[in-house]
Amino acid sequence: SLQQADQTASSSLVAAEDSESRIQQRRQQRKRRRNRGASSSHRPLLSSGGDAAGAVFEGGRDEDLLNDFNESSSSDSDVDTERSFRVIRPVYTQQQFDEKHGGRLVRRPLLARLRDSAKKLVTCGAGSGRSDDGDGESGHNCSRAKTQLLGFLPFIGILKRYNIRDWLLADFISGLTVGIMHIPQGMAYAFLAELPPYIGLYTSFFPPLIYFFFGTSRQVSMGTVAIISLLVGGLQEFPSYARLSSWSFDNETTTAIASQQLTLDLNGNDSTVGSGSPFQWSSDPVSRNRVALACVTCLCVGLIQLAMGVLRLGFLTRYLSDPLISGFTMGVAIHVFSSQIKYVLGIKVPRRNGVFSLPLHYFDLLRNITETNFVTVGIAVVSIVILYVTKELVNPKVRKRIKAPLPIELLIVSLGTILSYFLDLKKNYNVKIVGTIPTGIPPPELPDFSILRASMAIEIVTIAIIAFSVCVSLAKIFGKKHNYEVAPSQELIAYGICNTVGSFFHCWPAGTSLSRSAVQDSMGGKTQVAALFSSTLLLLVLLFIGKYFESVPNCCLSAIIIVAIKGMLEQAKEAPVLWRLSPYDFWTWIVACLGVVFLAVDYGLILGLAFSVCSIIVRTQSPTSSMLGRIPDTDLYKNVLAYDDIELVDGVKIFRYEGSLYFACAENFRDSLYHKSGVHPRKMLLARRKLTEKYAKLAAKKLQKSPEVLKKEFSKLTDSERSEALKEFGLQWPPVPVDHVILDASTWGYIDYVGVRALNQTIQEYKEVGIRVYLANPKCGIRACLQRSDFYEKNEPDIIYVSVHDAVLAAQCEQREAAAKGGDTRAVAAVQAANLSVNQPAADDDGAGEAAIETSAEDNADLKA
Repeated sequence: SLQQADQTASSSLVAAEDSESRIQQRRQQRKRRRNRGASSSHRPLLSSGGDAAGAVFEGGRDEDLLNDFNESSSSDSDVDTERSFRVIRPVYTQQQFDEKHGGRLVRRPLLARLRDSAKKLVTCGAGSGRSDDGDGESGHNCSRAKTQLLGFLPFIGILKRYNIRDWLLADFISGLTVGIMHIPQGMAYAFLAELPPYIGLYTSFFPPLIYFFFGTSRQVSMGTVAIISLLVGGLQEFPSYARLSSWSFDNETTTAIASQQLTLDLNGNDSTVGSGSPFQWSSDPVSRNRVALACVTCLCVGLIQLAMGVLRLGFLTRYLSDPLISGFTMGVAIHVFSSQIKYVLGIKVPRRNGVFSLPLHYFDLLRNITETNFVTVGIAVVSIVILYVTKELVNPKVRKRIKAPLPIELLIVSLGTILSYFLDLKKNYNVKIVGTIPTGIPPPELPDFSILRASMAIEIVTIAIIAFSVCVSLAKIFGKKHNYEVAPSQELIAYGICNTVGSFFHCWPAGTSLSRSAVQDSMGGKTQVAALFSSTLLLLVLLFIGKYFESVPNCCLSAIIIVAIKGMLEQAKEAPVLWRLSPYDFWTWIVACLGVVFLAVDYGLILGLAFSVCSIIVRTQSPTSSMLGRIPDTDLYKNVLAYDDIELVDGVKIFRYEGSLYFACAENFRDSLYHKSGVHPRKMLLARRKLTEKYAKLAAKKLQKSPEVLKKEFSKLTDSERSEALKEFGLQWPPVPVDHVILDASTWGYIDYVGVRALNQTIQEYKEVGIRVYLANPKCGIRACLQRSDFYEKNEPDIIYVSVHDAVLAAQCEQREAAAKGGDTRAVAAVQAANLSVNQPAADDDGAGEAAIETSAEDNADLKA
């Protein structure tokens, strides 16, 4: 019969049965279950080979006992009990573990990886060039070309899977609803871009139509966006086109503009402006130059985005964190709101650009406040109230009955047009209106690059990056909601093509709108076929209906913008949340927001990005660190300050550094280790040198020897002999508080040359004072870097262990051997007090599973193996 289970095992470990026949019966039952293929479900801890959690159980008695426990633990009566088991395995250094289990460094040098990539590229190119090597290779090349084509033109795959019966009606309704929203928003956001309102209709028509062919998102709505419109408006370096007298350009540019006042009618015939052609351009040179600048900006933005997509640079937007974008958006919303005050008040103020433009803008408003048009203010206030009440109170109730919200923006524009037309607000009350809206589609025209200035480069790049980051974030939100993938690089290509083509049709840079996208999704839009219906509606407006919106008051469009940015202004609610979660993120939000408000939009983004990068550098070069202790009766090692039920390993200091070891934090690593462990080898060496010199001076007088000879003799003594020698002169040799320092390297992300040098220096300094340093559980990349450096030339490979627990057991084994040889009472006490039994294997703080180890004098007399 089996003996009773060892008393150090967990209470849940069931004792063996006394009857040998009962054991044989259970073994036969397990054999029958294995034959039926059901043994795995009844033996959760042991595999068919007798292994548990990758550890080896030794001895027939223990194996039978654990087999019985596995069977009994699967019963219903033991479901709620704690499971525990004993694991017996050797203590592994990293070298022993790799030799036994065939370990290798999977991280290869950079040059080798580049060489393999180049070979693969050449092989693929050569394979694609051969067409007569067989049907298999030809079919593979055809399949690859088909995949690439579907990736570049996603609409082909969408149309192949398009469900006309279930999707067409939903796309039709959502497309018409979004198209209705495009009309007032396109005209209103043109004010932000300092452009004629009808240019907004072009930006709402062409980009969505082009995005249908190249975009991977199915719910986003391309067109005018408040942030991008404001950034484009900031590029207008000359004042508002209403103030023609203060517009300044060189004579050659003015003459060139005046000489180009020809246009094409819809039939392609030349006609002069004002000749009654269906499509007419304004003769105002300021308006023409604003449109020209917007078009060339759109082309540059499109080319930048297209290049980023081809080069797969979509990852660059990862450096624009959410707090940075939120603070930037909040600052832009304040700019947008401020830019519309002049239209609400009906006064003229010069446009300010550059640093402190917003405070100067408010100074101009206060200076001209006496010119306020109260009729304009009344119309704007009434429009804002109607818009706000409808969106916040009426539409939520309407959406419960019908999915479509009330098109309140279009109703405001229509009512404003009717009121302005019949009351003749422009003539009688000096209310500013939209003015002439050309009928038809503009003919394609190459943007004029001569209007660009070198100082616009930063702003144009900023527009390209902000447009992509905002748009792709919105696309990913809807992709996650509807379970499909959004390709960031293909999205970059799609945005680039939309803006590149749109620039030839007098558009400014387009993007995706959250409000329109949300409406398209809530209306049940399934694909970008909805964009075809919205573009069709806008085409009808451009061809036939646009002229009826010429009497729309500007203040109505400003009211639409002010209400539309309510969601952007609500970004301020994130600041308290960020303060509670992370002060670094909070100050990133504050710096980005205040930088945009008080400096400029582009400078604010650059300042916020710089602060965000600096905060990352500060956090990485000064990461947190802690001393670890052992949870009793386990192999778990936790922060000693985080748990009450924790014990320190006598004679061993375990240090965890929560960061990578590179040039910026190498010194911080050493300082943190010396400070928190309480063992500073440099100070100890300095104190020893001073004591040695003092001893040599005192002993030279007594022993009549030279100090140099006494120093050499003193250096050859052991620590106990030195202590006895110093006692004769009333001195005390500083004791070494620990024998081992274990560095938990599981949290190190990477290590560089300076980090390896700092690690070598730390190990050598501890070695000089008699302290041995172990490394525990370094990652494969860390070990590969150590192998390529001179680390193993200065240190033995057996100082690296597979886990913290292995290193602790090895250190205690060395303490035991030292105690047996030298009679070190502190080491003897440490061995006697060590409780090496382990009840349950668990994961360390970094999540890497560590096999629990139990050992005792009876089970394993020599742990050094």
